[in-house]
Amino acid sequence: MFRKILRILKKYYYRLLRSDGTPHNTALAIALGLFIGCLIPIGGQTVIVIILAIILRTDKVLAFAATWISNPYTVTFLYPIFCYVGAKVAGTGLTFMYINRQISSIVHNFTWHGLLSLGSNLALSFFIGGLIFGIIIGCIGYLITYILVVKYRSAKIRNQRIKSIKRYKELKNKKNNI
Repeated sequence: MFRKILRILKKYYYRLLRSDGTPHNTALAIALGLFIGCLIPIGGQTVIVIILAIILRTDKVLAFAATWISNPYTVTFLYPIFCYVGAKVAGTGLTFMYINRQISSIVHNFTWHGLLSLGSNLALSFFIGGLIFGIIIGCIGYLITYILVVKYRSAKIRNQRIKSIKRYKELKNKKNNI
């Protein structure tokens, strides 16, 4: 299972580095996916991120893949943290234990109706916390992606130039030996 996850991550990492778009577009796709992955609960992310990626003219596959920040394995600890931070900011007075208990019950049996029935305080806390984390994680994702893509592409150009110079020298030596 771990190897399968690693293989999928590696596949999207190379897709990220080799994408055709500008470094800004590639980084924007990742930032958008991370932001939506934090802000919108699982189940609504795909449609929203694809629509926004089309509007922003960025890579839809990378944006979709970045929404996987919230997946069945990570939501059990991400969602309670989002709600707790959101509760502190909104001043709803919800405790971490209460939030964790409520989120655990909804994660194991997710429905939109179930999410909305948790109460407006918890829903508000979730969206405020998701917004805060989405902005922070999205910005960090943008910066890291932009730097990685620029470094990868400049190293690729440098390696192509080195190969070109070596080929030129080899052809020149062959010509001189004839």
